[in-house]
Amino acid sequence: MNLLINGSNREKNCFNILKAIQKKDDEFVSLARQNINFCLGCNACVRRLDNLCVLSDYITTNVYEKILVSEKIVLASPLYMSQISGLLKNLIDRLNPFYNHQLLKDKTIYLILVGQGSYEDNEEEINCIIKWLSGVSEWFSFSFEFLEYFCSGDINNNNDVIKNDVSYSNKIEKIKEKLT
Repeated sequence: MNLLINGSNREKNCFNILKAIQKKDDEFVSLARQNINFCLGCNACVRRLDNLCVLSDYITTNVYEKILVSEKIVLASPLYMSQISGLLKNLIDRLNPFYNHQLLKDKTIYLILVGQGSYEDNEEEINCIIKWLSGVSEWFSFSFEFLEYFCSGDINNNNDVIKNDVSYSNKIEKIKEKLT
């Protein structure tokens, strides 16, 4: 089973891409409009609490267990301020118990990004995100792979990735092949 996580505040481009690659036995999680607290930095998770975290919210009650049982985890995020969404960054911050107990060891986490401009327009930002998550993967002992970048177009005009990314169908098929 793969876990697909929509890290966008909206259920549009990232949501639709993940739905397009979802297989029958995959779990789908959308972080949009969920009750998600910020990590307290209390390090109580170092002591391995039964629920891995002192907080009780959507992450602890719905996401942690899915992460534990998944084979592969696919994250999808829009580019916000030249970075992944704050919503997805918050989830990554909340993975501290998984770091402390090596619970992501031997898992693979994949990333899909969606931005307004072309890949070339966002290449520097994309490379910074890849470098950052590659570093996080070494720290957490999971494998990391960047899957794809999609162009959604101008948000003030038409921000539909399906209409604006001429390679959309090919990219979806390529992602499906990589996740097989």
